[in-house]
Amino acid sequence: MTVGRRLERGLLVGAGLVALAIVLPLGVLVRDGWAPLRNADARASAAGTLPDGLAREMVVAVTQLGAPLLLEVLALLLCLLLVRRKRARLAAYVGLTVFGAQALSFTTKLIVERVRPCEGLVSCPITTSFPSGHAVGAAAFWTALAVVLLPLVGKRAWALLLIPPVVALTRVLLGVHYPSDVTAGLLMGGCWAAACTAVFSAWRAQDVGHEVPLEEGMDDVGEREQSARTR
Repeated sequence: MTVGRRLERGLLVGAGLVALAIVLPLGVLVRDGWAPLRNADARASAAGTLPDGLAREMVVAVTQLGAPLLLEVLALLLCLLLVRRKRARLAAYVGLTVFGAQALSFTTKLIVERVRPCEGLVSCPITTSFPSGHAVGAAAFWTALAVVLLPLVGKRAWALLLIPPVVALTRVLLGVHYPSDVTAGLLMGGCWAAACTAVFSAWRAQDVGHEVPLEEGMDDVGEREQSARTR
């Protein structure tokens, strides 16, 4: 394994450890109603929520980049396209990354059961607040899409990782999440995506027999090379 690949794998594993070290304690503090965190979140939410107007309407449009249902539909369509092009492993990577993150988010919401800051408003979502599903989904989906696009556009694909923080900010500006909700969401979705990337990268390397740079794709390299040798 090259130094670059060791560094890349180490960063991915490190991301997962960061998630465990931050998200789990944060969830416990939120569930237990720790006063300093609760008060800080309440102040930030009250100060950051936008009033009705053009700016709020623009933020509502931008926040759709993390809408769970939209991202799930896009992920499903992408998986079907990849399967049709005989890139089943890449499709499995996208599916596990996106739908696994949403399942993790849903489970955590059920456990923590935090009330949203917009409770009582007609436009307030009915789901619980911690973590932000938009932030989780955006971090997972746009990371997976960046990995898929790496072989096509190179490192420019990583620019997609700017989208999840923007989505997270919109949730606070709309007053439907606290800052700790979106922070946990970004960490949870991003670290889940990093873990999936590490697993599928290692799986691919095992089949091929050597390390392959992530920029060369997350598809079925091993199967295609083996097929080419047997022709």
